[in-house]
Amino acid sequence: MSMAGLFSALVGARRSGRVRLSAVVPQQRGELRTAGAGVDSLDGVGGSEGIALTAATQRVRLIVEGPDDLDEKERAVEALGSQTGWRVRSAQLHDGLRVADGRVILIVDALAYGQRRMAVGAVREQAFRLLKKPPIGFRIREAELIRHEVERGTTLVRVTRRVPRDVGGFRRWLWRYWEAMGGADTGHVVTVPLVAGEDGEQLKARVKERWAEFTHGGEAFDDDLHDLRLPVGPRSRPDTDGAASPRTTLQRFGPAAWLLLAVPVLLVCGWALASMSSPWRFMALLVPLLSFGPVGYWVTSNEPRPRLLRLAWGALVVGGFTLVSYQWVVNSPSGIGAQVRGLLQALLILETAVGCGHAFSRSWLSRNLLVILPVLLAPFPFVLPWVGSFLHTAYLEEVLGIPESAVHVAFYWRYFVALKPAALTLAITLFYVSLYGWAKYFNLHVSQSALLKVVFPLLILLAILGVVEKTLREVQSAAERTYLAVTRGEQPPGYFGVDGRLVCVRPVEPGKSIPVQPGPLPTSRPVLAFPREGDDLWVWDPSPERGRTSNEHAVRMRAEDVSLYPATGRSCP
Repeated sequence: MSMAGLFSALVGARRSGRVRLSAVVPQQRGELRTAGAGVDSLDGVGGSEGIALTAATQRVRLIVEGPDDLDEKERAVEALGSQTGWRVRSAQLHDGLRVADGRVILIVDALAYGQRRMAVGAVREQAFRLLKKPPIGFRIREAELIRHEVERGTTLVRVTRRVPRDVGGFRRWLWRYWEAMGGADTGHVVTVPLVAGEDGEQLKARVKERWAEFTHGGEAFDDDLHDLRLPVGPRSRPDTDGAASPRTTLQRFGPAAWLLLAVPVLLVCGWALASMSSPWRFMALLVPLLSFGPVGYWVTSNEPRPRLLRLAWGALVVGGFTLVSYQWVVNSPSGIGAQVRGLLQALLILETAVGCGHAFSRSWLSRNLLVILPVLLAPFPFVLPWVGSFLHTAYLEEVLGIPESAVHVAFYWRYFVALKPAALTLAITLFYVSLYGWAKYFNLHVSQSALLKVVFPLLILLAILGVVEKTLREVQSAAERTYLAVTRGEQPPGYFGVDGRLVCVRPVEPGKSIPVQPGPLPTSRPVLAFPREGDDLWVWDPSPERGRTSNEHAVRMRAEDVSLYPATGRSCP
């Protein structure tokens, strides 16, 4: 039978009623979820509910009480269950709640996002709004944060492949290092409770002896094929039961005291290495180099490890502190005030990044980022050159009096000059977004519609105006540095592709009258000239006789009438 015939037979059977295709009835979001009904399982959670479970950071238990009326109960379950990730069920006997006659209690397991102390209030207000519109006769009686204590006093034990018995010499030495670095791990990890005063070898022996108990299985540990490896860490403190003594106190607080003493010493060594110029400054490396061994031994002392690996860990810890201090002194600006400002800027950048992460989490923007991002980036190739041309015009025409169209500027400089104000505007915008993210993290109620329609556009407009004013001031300052350098007879600095130079102007035909606007032709002193665009040549004459304002010193002439020569002094021959 052909595929067409088979399809026709299926269609005919469907229409005649001989074949009934089974269907899966989707569970309604507001359906009553009772304990033991099997609907509270998280298996197969996907879509928006899976996203909510992943983004949620807190759980809140709500007790809602209302009349024992079927319609009211269904409405309450529908309203509270409409929130993604919220689970609603009726109170059961094991909950230990007293229910009055004619009343019913619902228990809501609600998900919350953000700071723990503010989560209860946020969830309670959200449930209150759900029960208020449309009005439902259920009231919130109790709200409690669901907490689960973090398991403490445990460690991870990794199963590794044992060194083959027939391997010896260099291969056995290499295998020991490979095993210590985790290369021989089998991917089997067991969580084991710690015992005070137990070293690494005793811990591994206890795990092998009670392997079936720790793994909830019936097989014993195969010591011929496998071995155990502990994570890198210091040796556990011995058991100090009984009265406290100076020795036990030293054993307890000794590592922390040594750490507090060693870190400033390493920072001082890095500072000395960076700030001194004498060859004796390399003596500051003596302390870090000598501490590689002791620090590495302490960091990896929970079980025996190869010597080179201990030295590597010591170099990583000690060298890290020393390198941070060295790089800070070398790259940071001079002065305590400048370094404090740099530290505050770094903290501000970190705060902005974390706040933006909170703002984009569980938001419409994050769900539609792949669609919005191309739309936002599409105007940039057209906006950036326009902004760059505007800034070049402000530099040349508004301050120096030279038309921007008369100066040749490479096209890519129009992009580069606009990158700084664009990046600054973007940074201020992200700072505003981070404020909203922190408000969302602390569950401060902010109206998203008012924020997106009124407040946020107004803040963006203020940011753009502030960046424009700051950028125009920088342009004016750059132009002022240019003509002040020309006035002193020095080569001026460039400005994003607008590179002027001091030249001497000479007529091509001496004695011939040359049209100059405004005249006369400056031939006795150097003038500032830019790469020209077109038939006219514009120069900037530093003579004070031209006028009081800087844009009155621009002089125009035909390029074919004059020749330009590099200026070698403050006067032209």
